[in-house]
Amino acid sequence: MRKFSRFVPIKLGLLIVTILLAYMIREHSDFWWLWVLGYLISISMLFRQEHPKSTARNMAEDALHLEMPDHGGEGKSVIVVGGGISGLTAAKYLLKAGCKVKLVEERSIVGGNNDPYLENGEHHSTTVIITLPAQQPHYLQLCREYGLEQTPHEFEDLKGTIAFGDRELNTKMGSGVGGFLKFIYREATMKELFDGFLIFYKFYRQYKLRPESNKSVADVLGKRLANSTVFTHFYMPWVGINTWCRFEDVTTQPAHVFASFIFEYALTLDIRDKTAKYKEDYWSVLDGRLIHKMRDDLLSNDNFSQHLNSKVANVEKDADGQLHVVAESGDRWSCDSVVVATQPAHALPMIDDVAPPILVKELEKWKQMDCYVIFHTDFSDIGNRPWLHVTHKNETTGKNYITNTIKPRMGDLNAKFLITYVYNTENYLDFKANKMDESTIVKLYEPKLPIFNLENSIDRNAVWREIDTECSDVFWTQACRSGLQYHNNGIVSSKRVVRQLLGLDW
Repeated sequence: MRKFSRFVPIKLGLLIVTILLAYMIREHSDFWWLWVLGYLISISMLFRQEHPKSTARNMAEDALHLEMPDHGGEGKSVIVVGGGISGLTAAKYLLKAGCKVKLVEERSIVGGNNDPYLENGEHHSTTVIITLPAQQPHYLQLCREYGLEQTPHEFEDLKGTIAFGDRELNTKMGSGVGGFLKFIYREATMKELFDGFLIFYKFYRQYKLRPESNKSVADVLGKRLANSTVFTHFYMPWVGINTWCRFEDVTTQPAHVFASFIFEYALTLDIRDKTAKYKEDYWSVLDGRLIHKMRDDLLSNDNFSQHLNSKVANVEKDADGQLHVVAESGDRWSCDSVVVATQPAHALPMIDDVAPPILVKELEKWKQMDCYVIFHTDFSDIGNRPWLHVTHKNETTGKNYITNTIKPRMGDLNAKFLITYVYNTENYLDFKANKMDESTIVKLYEPKLPIFNLENSIDRNAVWREIDTECSDVFWTQACRSGLQYHNNGIVSSKRVVRQLLGLDW
């Protein structure tokens, strides 16, 4: 390990020299490319020696193709609880293997958090709106199977805004690494450059050069950087909003989780699906079409049935070992196996009496956060920009919180609606009362999201491989088992569970 780490001070020194060079030549705009070149050279040296137990390596494992069996489930009955992307995926591949599948969903529609707003038959994305198909190969594979062409956000030439204290930093986030570096070069002060790239390097090290560990964001940054204006007004509204990290979570969210958004999605290091074509390697719209295609595909299968508006109370096992899924309505269904595909906090009371203790113990580690998604028409702050990241101060509590206001299609210059994400009830109330026109709210969504913490986010593939091996007839799947909480993670997690249920390894 000493041999692995001995070049880190040299690399850090090169990074600092690059920052100093950038500041010295910043006034000579004709030579901005020199700084970019120097920085890329430094970064190219940093992008080596990936640790075999790093988050980057785990992300690579999650991207590997999984062959799903077309037999082996004949005569087996399975109930899937939950109709989000994880539940639909599990049902799809169980049917492919020959199982008889019943899906039970507590709402009147399937789709989970991918719940579009409908107006005159037109879909407008709401709670989940963005995907990067080239980085999400399991999602991309399904889109291709169903003939779904990606819809890019097309905002490469539009400047979004990060409200940086009393300044607005405007950048073309969709213009790639070069455009992002040019923005940093032109906008930042010397101190901000130094702090920003030091933070960048620290997160990069946690993502690629170190094994996953219980070091939090605050542990890795240290007190000064964690309280710096760059972290407060740049990294938190840009990254924290996408990893479900509030300011109160910086001491409990693992640094490698925070870093995974930066290097896996925002400033991509490794393309996960090398076959990605034009439109598949752009930030694209996640607009519910895949959910609808999967739903229609399932309903066309004679071995599938669904029960909507049916909230499951618990799963029971009788003296003969027969499983029974019991709904609050009193409905009761028997089956050979159960796959629960809901949030951890919802799943736990259903299966704590019948699931293996190792699964119950793991589910207990996941707490929930309140996420408010405001679908509205207040363009007073964002104007015609594609997105706006802001750090606010709550006027009641005095604490900072972050928001992201974004267009359902970021490149749409004639957009009718906006979406604003804000976490915690007290922050939602502050934002609604003091930061926007309440009369413009069209609809409010309140998805519940599992919170990443130091107990549930380390070496997750190894943890869940062991748990799935211990499961025989009661299984659990959801996106947070793998990577971040994106469709791709829900899909790969469910594929693994289906394989395990059919007696195969991951």
